[in-house]
Amino acid sequence: MTFIDWLRSLLGGTRVSGGTPFAAGQGPSHVIVMRHGEKTGDKFDPHLSAEGQQRAQNLATYIPKQFGRPDFLIAAAESKRSNRPYETLLPLAQACNLEIIEDFRDEDVEEVVDMLSREQRFTGKFGVICWRHSDLPRLVAALGAPDGTYPDPWDPATFDLLVDIAYVGTGAPQVRCITPSF
Repeated sequence: MTFIDWLRSLLGGTRVSGGTPFAAGQGPSHVIVMRHGEKTGDKFDPHLSAEGQQRAQNLATYIPKQFGRPDFLIAAAESKRSNRPYETLLPLAQACNLEIIEDFRDEDVEEVVDMLSREQRFTGKFGVICWRHSDLPRLVAALGAPDGTYPDPWDPATFDLLVDIAYVGTGAPQVRCITPSF
């Protein structure tokens, strides 16, 4: 067990933000983390609103144009209350001919990071992760973003923010918050 692993075990597995969670030669090189598109306003409707569907369509062209074609897509798992993360990534998945990984519940942020670290198919790759607002700050922190470089808490009214995380070397990743103009 490394010193970092020992510290994580003391903290209940929670990673300390501000350093890459990936060992040298492991993990993606670049990740965009975002919230799903807009809701309908009906608290029982698990789907995107028309505005959210339009945002998803816009992201399907914006992301490849601005950042390049992603290598992988991850969405928070469908729940009784929301399928919006999957629906937000679906046009991008179709445009890039990618499957959406949706094996993780909202609270499983550590498991997402562990999968990205453990599985060779993500090494050096670019991915997009779409989540629900309540656990977005924990996810971004688990991905190594330093405190203060992303909203915490995430405003429940914010659907248009992308957190761009680039891993350069072994220190803290470079983080930018981007609001597309659509």
